[in-house]
Amino acid sequence: MSSFTIGILGLGVFGTTIAKTLHPYNCNIIAVDNHENQINQLEPILSRGIVGDITDKSLLRAAGIDSCDTVVVATGDNLESSVLAVLHCKALGVPKVIAKVKSKTAKEVLLKIGADKIISPERETGVSLAKHLLHRNTTDLVQLDGNVSIVEFHPPKKWLGKTLADLQLRQNYKMNIIGYRLKTTKELNIQLSPDYVFNEDEVVMAVTDHNTVDHFEEFTG
Repeated sequence: MSSFTIGILGLGVFGTTIAKTLHPYNCNIIAVDNHENQINQLEPILSRGIVGDITDKSLLRAAGIDSCDTVVVATGDNLESSVLAVLHCKALGVPKVIAKVKSKTAKEVLLKIGADKIISPERETGVSLAKHLLHRNTTDLVQLDGNVSIVEFHPPKKWLGKTLADLQLRQNYKMNIIGYRLKTTKELNIQLSPDYVFNEDEVVMAVTDHNTVDHFEEFTG
C-alpha cells in the first residue's frame, strides 16, 4: 500500500481511534491537539505530534498539515474551531478535508465553507443501532453515505439450498451479496459466483438501499 500522509486535528476518542487504526497501514500521521498528554500517549505511532491550537494557521503550517493528503478535523464540540480549522486546511492546499459534526447546522456550515466530507459518528451509530433493533433478522447493520447500508444476516430458510442465480437478489431486491462467513469464524469470504449456494451454517453480508432495509422482514421472513 502506498504511503499517505493523514492529518488529525483533535485527539479525543474519535481522533485517537482513527490514528490507532491507521498506524498499521503505512500511513504518516500528523496530529495536533492542545493537550500535551494526548500527544505524548500517541507519540510512538505519530510521524509528528504538535501541541497547540487547531485554529492557528501558522501552527498548522509548521506542523506540516499542508503536506497531508487528507485531514480529519476530529473535534465537533466547537463550531467556530471546526470552521477555522477547515478554512485553514483548504487555504494550505489540503486536497481532502473531513470534519466531524454534532448538528445539522454544523454540517451545512462546514460543507459551505469547503469541507469535502462530513461525519456525524453519534448520529450514524444511533441510526444503525436503531435499525438493527428494528430488524431482528440482522446480526449487524451499518449505514453508509446516501441511501446505502451494509447489512449482515442469517440466510432465510426459503433461501437455503438455492443459488445466487436462482434468487436474483440484485434484480428483485436491489441487494448485492458481497460475502459470507461461517458462524464459527470471523473471516469474511468474498469469493462468490452465481452458483454459490446459501446454507444455514453461514452469515451473509450484503450492500443494499435503505428501502430494502426498512422492509427487510418482508422478503427474508
